[in-house]
Amino acid sequence: MPTAYGLFSAAGCVAGVLWLKRHRDGLDVTENEFWAAMWTLLAGGLIGAKLLFVVLGWEHYARGELRILADFQTGFVFFGGLAGATLAGLAFARLRGKSFWRGADYFAVAIPLGHAIGRIGCFVQGCCHGVPPHAVQLYESAGLALIAWSCARAVTDVERGALPRGSAFRRYVVLYGLLRLLLDPLRADGRPERFLGFVSHQQGIALALVVLALAWPAVASWWAARARVATPAR
Repeated sequence: MPTAYGLFSAAGCVAGVLWLKRHRDGLDVTENEFWAAMWTLLAGGLIGAKLLFVVLGWEHYARGELRILADFQTGFVFFGGLAGATLAGLAFARLRGKSFWRGADYFAVAIPLGHAIGRIGCFVQGCCHGVPPHAVQLYESAGLALIAWSCARAVTDVERGALPRGSAFRRYVVLYGLLRLLLDPLRADGRPERFLGFVSHQQGIALALVVLALAWPAVASWWAARARVATPAR
């Protein structure tokens, strides 16, 4: 029988895909390219989410408590899924000759939209629970809904040229990273390991993503300037 978590997760995926389908012209892809991209990013997300779970919980596999293939449905890490989907999107854009940042801005709305719905499933199922009395799943769902709304406004600004491409995606990464930094201490299902004694793995990843997203414009400008200097004039 399907679980509440599975139903809400599926509903979140459908909502995200429908939003992207509505904006297919903005993505600059054909119908076939759209569905090829969806399946490519889904595969990348699943592999990335599972891989990071295995890395962070390797001792469970080393002791034989979990098996990678037999227990594949057990344990996924969202940040791993985000990284896997991003890499898959980069590869797809490169192979198809598309702009990665153009597509990423639209996914900056679809991802938190679907994630917000999925977190309701976590609450109903009782997983990813918080320290009593905090319904941390619903806190995150509300925060994700606000992030989706904010990124949708950013996409509108990108479409009319008020913001450069990639702005909505960077906004999503910064806001979601900050949301996880804020909510992670309220979660009761997290791993006990800490960086420097007080920062969890998830908080460490979130902080790194926030710093990277904030620094990216400066890094990109430096890289572009360096490339211009290295290219001889004709």
